[in-house]
Amino acid sequence: MQLSLIDPEAFKDGFNLGAFLSGIANGVLDPKAQPPGPKPDSSTAAAAARVSLEKSRALLELFDKAESEALFAHGEVSKSVTGLQSTLATDQAKYQKALSSCSRHSEAAREAFRRVEEHSNRVGQVGTRLGDRLQRADGLRSRAVELVRLLDFLALFVGLREGDGAFTQGLPGLFWEDRKLAEAAAVAHKLRALTSEVANAGERNRLAGAAAAEEDAAARAAAAAAGGPTAAAAAAAAAAGLSGGGASVGLVARLSLDRRQLEPAIGSLEYGVRRLGQYCVWLENRVVGRFDQAFEDDNLRVMGECARIMAAFDRERAIIQSSVDDMAWVREPAVGADDAVVSERLRPLSRLYGTLGDTVAVEAGRMSSVFPSVRTALQMLVTKVFEDRVLMALERLLEDTAEDAFSSSTSFSSGRQLDEHLDEQYGSDDSGGGGGGGSSYYDSDAYSGDSGGDDEDDGGGGGGGRRPPAGKRPPPRPRPRQPAAAAVDKGPPAGRGGVALPSVTIRTGHTSVLGLRMRQGRRVSATAAGGGGGGGGGGGGGLRRLSSSGSSADGGGEDDGSSGGPSVLALHLYLRLLAASYVRTGELAEQVEAATSGQVDVSGLVDGVFQQFLKLYPAPELQWLDMMAEKELSPDREAGDPLCRPPLLLSTAEGLIRRNAEAVQRCALLCPAAQVAASVRLLYAGEAPYDGTMPGSLMEHLPRYLIDGVEREMELTMQADSGGAAAACNVYRLPYQPPSPPGGKGPPPPLQMPPPVTRAAAAQAAQTYVSVRVAPVLRAVHCSGQVVRRLQEHHVQVVLPALDSSAPELSACTTCLAMVLRGVEGAVLGVMTALVDLVVIQAEKVLMYEQKRSEFLPPEGQLDAVLLDRPTDACLLVCALFEALGKVARDCLDGSNLGSFLLEVGLRMHATFLNHMQQFVYNAAGALRWRNDVTAYCDVLRGWGLPLLDSRMGAVGGLVGILVVEPEQLLPLINGTLRLDHREAIKYVRLRQDFATARVQGRSLQHIFGSGDTVPGQPAAAGAGAGGGGGQRQPQQQGGRGGGGGGSR
Repeated sequence: MQLSLIDPEAFKDGFNLGAFLSGIANGVLDPKAQPPGPKPDSSTAAAAARVSLEKSRALLELFDKAESEALFAHGEVSKSVTGLQSTLATDQAKYQKALSSCSRHSEAAREAFRRVEEHSNRVGQVGTRLGDRLQRADGLRSRAVELVRLLDFLALFVGLREGDGAFTQGLPGLFWEDRKLAEAAAVAHKLRALTSEVANAGERNRLAGAAAAEEDAAARAAAAAAGGPTAAAAAAAAAAGLSGGGASVGLVARLSLDRRQLEPAIGSLEYGVRRLGQYCVWLENRVVGRFDQAFEDDNLRVMGECARIMAAFDRERAIIQSSVDDMAWVREPAVGADDAVVSERLRPLSRLYGTLGDTVAVEAGRMSSVFPSVRTALQMLVTKVFEDRVLMALERLLEDTAEDAFSSSTSFSSGRQLDEHLDEQYGSDDSGGGGGGGSSYYDSDAYSGDSGGDDEDDGGGGGGGRRPPAGKRPPPRPRPRQPAAAAVDKGPPAGRGGVALPSVTIRTGHTSVLGLRMRQGRRVSATAAGGGGGGGGGGGGGLRRLSSSGSSADGGGEDDGSSGGPSVLALHLYLRLLAASYVRTGELAEQVEAATSGQVDVSGLVDGVFQQFLKLYPAPELQWLDMMAEKELSPDREAGDPLCRPPLLLSTAEGLIRRNAEAVQRCALLCPAAQVAASVRLLYAGEAPYDGTMPGSLMEHLPRYLIDGVEREMELTMQADSGGAAAACNVYRLPYQPPSPPGGKGPPPPLQMPPPVTRAAAAQAAQTYVSVRVAPVLRAVHCSGQVVRRLQEHHVQVVLPALDSSAPELSACTTCLAMVLRGVEGAVLGVMTALVDLVVIQAEKVLMYEQKRSEFLPPEGQLDAVLLDRPTDACLLVCALFEALGKVARDCLDGSNLGSFLLEVGLRMHATFLNHMQQFVYNAAGALRWRNDVTAYCDVLRGWGLPLLDSRMGAVGGLVGILVVEPEQLLPLINGTLRLDHREAIKYVRLRQDFATARVQGRSLQHIFGSGDTVPGQPAAAGAGAGGGGGQRQPQQQGGRGGGGGGSR
């Protein structure tokens, strides 16, 4: 049935009955849906009724039809629902059946999983136990391997001969190379623990055996007591036997004790344990020595390495304690002897000043009520106090010290005396100058050049007029290291050879304020004077007299047997007493001024009191500085033998700077404000032309000491060629000429060639050479850099503040410092250049004497793969030399100094390798050996961390390919990879053994690369020009020095 009125889709979601019925009746009731034609008449009621009746009939028909369609649709839907219900029931039954089956299977699977999990748990437990056992077995295996390794090391000590030299000759490099000392310490610690455990086990076994013997004896005694008379008799017999056996056992024990007391024989365990203990002591002393040297050089990296090595020894606390004990402030006493003397001598003056201050306060109160002119009365009272009591007290305090300080013999070595007669007196207008200084300068504790502290004598000063002392500054923070650029020409100073110097004038602006005349006649010792009197001041000619006790490491010791010793100490004591008394007098002036309510100007009285004591100042400071410097640096500085000159020590140089800082600070306290800058310049740089020739100035002694110290080490290094031990002088080895047999008249025995070089022997030879000949020079250069940095800090922190922005004096001191830096820098650069020459020449000699021509032309039938892979003897020695050099350079230098030194050596060696390569002819196997050598050179030099050097050495490795490839590959290699000009490439192509015989496309190599030169060491090729070039390798001539290696031995 066709449905036209009923739409089944209308009964779905959102069904509305009214909308459904209106949709059915819409065709009848909607006016727009009327059929076409004339409209029915509805003008009358009857006509309208007829129209309504027709519509009602049409609606009834329509609804009937809709009802029949709805019933039909209902039936169809019912059929569909019934089918769906039956299908659903069928599907539900199938689902229930499948679900029950799945439940059964899932239960079975869960049961299987439970069984598998239980089995896996058992397997995991078994695996865990096996893993634990394997881990324990691996641990035991590792322990066993380590124990075998330790036993191998212990076997080395068991067979090691006596003497400390055997530690470097009989042990592998692990035990004595510097870069492996930490590992050596760890191995030695394990060996000590192992031997200690073995000894403890032996002691436990001995004690257990003794306990078992005692138990057996006790059991036999108990059995004898329980067995009656017969057993007692047997026990007595047994006891007698035991007593006899005991006697024999005691004899055996005594013999064993005597045997143990004897020295253990070589090869025994006891001998190995004893040698191991001796090695540990030797290694610890070596590490402590390196630590002390690094502490002296302030090298924190090396100090850290040594500390880690000692920690591996379980001796870290010992080296920490040693480091603390070596600190300067620990070595110096809390209160020095001279400080105690100063405090003791100033105590009566302090008591007197206290009494005078109280007396003036009491008398000022009385005078104000007695005299009408109180100001006049107080002026006369204060004048009497200072010109009578204070002056007398100062004279009594200083006169004894002044007598010793300004005696006729006032120097340790120089004999420089101060003229007591002045051309002009100390400023006639100074009496009206200002009074005491401001805050106290003098410190009763030992003065340190860059440290300060509170002082019980600190106090305020009087009014103006004098420049207040520079404030005490905290210790300077260490600055980052920078290259030392350095100081003054070392030539003999002008005017130093005569008897007297021109008058020394302290200039401020254009006015001459103080004229001093200082004699410079240097006394010559009785030996230098040809047997004359030792005290004469004859023509010294600049020579320094040797003190009878030699040089002293510190500035405070006495010079035994010389009258100058007590004199210089007395001069220092006099200056300290003068400064301390000036401070206390200033404190008294402040107290008196406060007691008189400021009615009396006391500062002029203080200047008047100290005028006679300061009329020579700062000449005593210069004399004291000169005498102390001469005392430390006097040992025959002008001698030709460098051993007679003082070594360069950081402590000595710092002593010079520290004493200058002390003198500058005293000068800032004692000099009038207008003369402080000129006086400080005199102490620091001297007089014009500021070239460091002023006796006593810092720039006279410090630059010469630095330059002499650096050049001394270089001269000692150069002297080792003629007077040193052969092992320390050279890395290479020469053939040994054995002595002729006694009574033999035949030809001498043939030369014995040195044995093949091992890596350990090469490292030992290089380390010995570098430590004896290179390291002292580098340490001296590093020390000079440290001293220059200290000098620059002293210039900024001490000298510049004291100059008080005085432009002329500031310019003079800055100019002098620049001259000093240039002079020291020039000397250091000269020494470093000579050191580079020394190292490069040594490497060239190693290549010349150790490289053999047969190493690059091995016979075809004697090729050995192991020999081809092993570097040659010359390569081993040169690599060991460079490795030791790089380590020592990193320990002693830093910054640009390190990079410049290593780069210069590396670039020089790059040229040496290229020249060395051209001295030999190579076959295929020899080219491989040379490539192995070049690779070893590149690896060692790459450890220096210089990219430019790495690229240069990489180019050398590329050139080796010319010797290795087949002749057909030469053109692609040279034109493509290397991009070499043929005129340059032929120099290396002709080093091939097949140069004269090889053909490429029918052409010879000589024809391809276009050269008429002959090959060194082989006959000229056919068609080649008659160029020179024999088989013997000629040493290089570079600046008069022999270098390079021999092509034929």
